[in-house]
Order: sequence, then structure tokens, then C-alpha cells
Amino acid sequence: MKKSWPFSSVLPLSWLLLWGAASLSLLWSDPSHVLERSLRGPDLLHLMGFDAFGRNLLATVLRASAVSCLFAITATIVSCAAGITAGALLAMSPKWARFFLLRTLELLLAFPSLLLALAIAAVSGPGWGTLMVALMIGSVPAFTRLSYARTLELLSEEYILAARGLGAGPLRIFLRHLAPALLSLCSIKAPNLFAHALMAEATLSFIGAGAPAGRDSWGTLLAQGKDYLVEAPHIAFGAGVPLVLTVLALQLLSEKLSRKR
Repeated sequence: MKKSWPFSSVLPLSWLLLWGAASLSLLWSDPSHVLERSLRGPDLLHLMGFDAFGRNLLATVLRASAVSCLFAITATIVSCAAGITAGALLAMSPKWARFFLLRTLELLLAFPSLLLALAIAAVSGPGWGTLMVALMIGSVPAFTRLSYARTLELLSEEYILAARGLGAGPLRIFLRHLAPALLSLCSIKAPNLFAHALMAEATLSFIGAGAPAGRDSWGTLLAQGKDYLVEAPHIAFGAGVPLVLTVLALQLLSEKLSRKR
């Protein structure tokens, strides 16, 4: 008999699907600016009220979350691909090279990615490129280590030893045998990486080192809400609550996938 998904798994997945569909539907929309409505609270027609520029806050938050989520998805895919490749190469490298590469990996793991992003932003200015570099340096080493450990286990399997005995090269072994197994590891860790990317984008954009100026994202809306916490608290709550729920749903989904592994 086929097992049904438990309620604790359906609930976060439903939130992600519904919020994602609503966000993508407004990605290319442009909420109107009517300054007379600025900072106005929620009503029956406008469930989240209006922001400091008189824009419909619900439409603005949905549009901003779509931008943040698309960036986080891109960062997750790039981090997974780079981590899988780097971990497999590290496991198949000679022992003398592996020692130095592992020490370099530990050094990168110890370096705070947020500080790196601030340093890059100070030199090149805030932008999506700054965010991407910071997230990759923060995420790729951690995933590389997981991929490295899993690859060492796979390399001792009989079918891979047999492939080597038949003359298969490292590239063929990686593409034919290692990559499919490592992709399953990536599918388990992807929700966690996605949540980390969302939080990093919101944090860096909040302090002005992330999203470009004039571009709405979760972090920039939170920064706007900070200035109106007393007179218009609905702005900060309107942007913050969906972010918290999305990250929580991703963490719960990642935990469920890890248990089923």
C-alpha cells in the first residue's frame, strides 16, 4: 500500500507552492505609486495595507519574494553543482594534494560569508554578483565536504572498483556512477541551502550590501519597514512574516527528506 505524505510534510510544501505561485504571477507587475495612500494600514481590499511609496504592500511583497526566491534558486543550483564536482574531484585526487585541498576547504569553512560579502560590497558595490560570490563561498565548501565524504564511500563500492578494473577513466566514473548518487544527496540538502540563501539575501540587502538600489527584495522591504516600526508596523510584519514562514517550511521539508534517506 502506498504511504501518504504526513500532515507535517504537506503543510510546509503547500505553503511553498502557494506562495511561490502567487509570487511568480506578480514578478513582472509594477505596483502603482500613489503617495496619498502611503503608510495606510490594511483594509478589506488591501490586506497588507500600503508601503511608504503608496504601493499595495501585498503585491510588493509578492513581487519582492519572487525576486529573492529566483536568486536563491540560482544560488542553490550553482552551489550544488559546484559542490558535487569539487567534492568528487577532491576524493579522486592524490593523497598529497588532498591534504592541502582539505586544509584550504577548512579555511573557507571558517571564514564568515557575511564579512566577505561586506568586503566585496565595499570594493565593487552592492549587487547580485556580490551576493552570489558570498553565498557560494559560504555554501560550496560545506556541500563539498558532504560530497567528498559520500564519494569516498562510493569509490569503495564493488561496481566502481569493477569499472576501474575494466579501464573506465575518472570522467566516465564520475558521470556514469558518482554524479547520480551525489544528486540524491543534493536533493536532500537543497531545501536547506535554499533557506540559507534566502536568509543571506535578506540580511545583506537589509544592511545595504545585497540587492541593487531600487530593486525590491525581502531584505530591502524589511529595511524600509524598520524606519516605520511605530507609525506603520504592518510594513515590517508584511515582509518579515512570509520570510520566516518560508524559511521554516524549507527547514521542515529538509528535515523530512533527511529522515527518509
